[in-house]
This record gives sequence, C-alpha cells and structure tokens, in this order.
Amino acid sequence: MTLRIALFLFLAAFAATANAQETAAPKPAKIFTTNSVIDARVEAPWKTIMRHKEEDRTWEGVFRYTGADGNPVAIPVEISPRGLTRKRVCDFPPLRLKFDKTAAKGTAFRGAGSLKLVTHCLFNSKYEQYYIKEFLGYRIYNLVTEKSYRVQGLDMDYAEDAEDSRPIERFAFLIEDPDDVARRNGLEKLDIDNIPPSRLEPMETSRFMLFQYLIGNLDWAALSSPEEFCCHNGRLIGAGPEAPNINVIPYDLDSSGLVNAHYAAPPDNLPVRNIRQRLYRGFCLHNDTVRPALEEYQERRSAIEALFNDEEHLAKGQRKRALAYIEAFYEDLATDEDVEERLIDNCRG
Repeated sequence: MTLRIALFLFLAAFAATANAQETAAPKPAKIFTTNSVIDARVEAPWKTIMRHKEEDRTWEGVFRYTGADGNPVAIPVEISPRGLTRKRVCDFPPLRLKFDKTAAKGTAFRGAGSLKLVTHCLFNSKYEQYYIKEFLGYRIYNLVTEKSYRVQGLDMDYAEDAEDSRPIERFAFLIEDPDDVARRNGLEKLDIDNIPPSRLEPMETSRFMLFQYLIGNLDWAALSSPEEFCCHNGRLIGAGPEAPNINVIPYDLDSSGLVNAHYAAPPDNLPVRNIRQRLYRGFCLHNDTVRPALEEYQERRSAIEALFNDEEHLAKGQRKRALAYIEAFYEDLATDEDVEERLIDNCRG
C-alpha cells in the first residue's frame, strides 16, 4: 500500500468517525439530575380510576412529554393509587407510575421503573400550595446532603385520552426510588425492623434532626415503625443490615409546619400545641455533631431561601409565610446559648 493510499484511508476513517459523533444525539439529562420542571401529560381513564381509587388495582396509561430535542415522547405506564389514608380522603389520590422500561430507553426517564407521584389530593387550589412547599422541603434537604430523596417537578395534564381538550392541569412531582438513593451513595436500602441510636451515622443524623426541626416536622421516627420496615416516614440506607453508620432518609413532609396543611396535627404524645411549634428530637449521643451540622445549614441559608423566592408555582402569600418560618429557625439558633438551650439541652436519651 502506497503512502498516499494509506493517508487517504486514514482521513476517510477519521471523517466518518467525526461525522458519526456529530450526528449521534447526546442522551438527554435524566430525571432528578436537574432542577427543570417537565411539561407532561398522562392519558388514562381518570374518571374510572377516581371511582375505584380505594381498590388495589392497576390501570394502563400513556405518559407524554416533549424531549430535549423537541420531539414528542410517549411512554406506556401502569397507574395505581397509593396511600391508605389518602386513597380515602383525596378526590385525586397520590399515585404510583410504573414506566415501561423498553419505551423509556434513551429518554430522560430511562431506568425510572416504578415511582411515587405526589398529586393535588383535592381540587381546591390551596391544596396545590401544600405539596409545592413539600416539594421545596425535599429540595432543602438536597442542598444539605446527597443522602436525600431527589424530586422531579412536573407541570402535569391529566387527560382521559389523546382527544381530551380539557385535561386537569396541576403541578405534581415524582420522588426518587429509595434503591436509587442508596445506589448513588454507594450503599443499599435496608429492610430491617428497628435499630438503636448507636447504629446511626452521627453527622448524617444531626443533619436529619436539624432538617426536621427547620421544617417543623414531628411526624417521623428514626429507630422503629409500626409499618413493615423501619422507619415511619423515613427510609434506612447503609453498607449492610449489620453494618454501622446507618442513615435515615426523610420523606412525607406534608405534616410539617413549613407546609402548614390544615389537616395536619401534632402527635398526641409530644408537648407541642400545633404543627408550627418546633421541637428538637435529636439524640444526646450525637450532640458533638449538632454544631457542625448547624453550620452547614447556616452556610446554605441563601440557597434555601432562593428555592422559595425562585419557585414560580408558589403564591406570593405562601412564599412570604414560608420564608418567615425559615427565618425564625435561624433566629431561634442565632447564638451558642440558643443552640445549647433549644437543641443540646433538649436531646433525647
């Protein structure tokens, strides 16, 4: 082979490779990896689903949205109502969407599997404000630790079929699967009944306790649960069921003072008058990590406040009250004496 021919073949191969790279579309960003809100539409027999919402049934539907390349995407989904209490009290209960894995390949929903969808519950617009604030509660904890549930905002249309021109239009959000939370932290989801405080990772536990204090949430447990696995409104992840340094990941934040839902009430066994009253429930065993964890919240104050200032779905009055509630957290813990009195001296155990 002459040098000229060899050079020609090399340049041709190089050009072909370059052209292939230029024409190959990059994969779109996966859900939960950006703060963008997706415009979506789910077509399903909603009237039938609402009539049978308390039944343990699954319905077929189609999840539609526009991809990053501008092309429409349609993914078959299985839809099932969830939440024992909310199935009964909600006009539109929270849902679980199971995405068809084959159809989701190459889309922002690749690998999504089965995910919880938080919905508007009742049709009055004030109920939408509740879970928008709950959505922002998850985002607060994302700013503090990677050991947290990520959420994906959706501007959702609920339509009966492709011809439905008057769908229900509401904000909604998906919650990351606990297996994925564990996996991206190099850990595993732990299906165990209960643990002692000594098995909890100290710094992560102080972050958890301060988060619950910040949002004014008392509807949780970190050691045990009346449900199948530990813990109530918390999920455990760690290196293994017998390993130390277990982490508890919070979810279901709608009973918090930050959300301030009219239906929420404080637990009967705690000395608080209403859900807006804060009560620290950290363990004395972890007092050494309380101040370092609090410093992280102080460093992220501007970013936390920006979540609420930048959220276009949040009504002006709701934004003002939420920011005032957050400001009170920082004012309550402004000095070391405040920290000693409100946190250290109030620890459990």
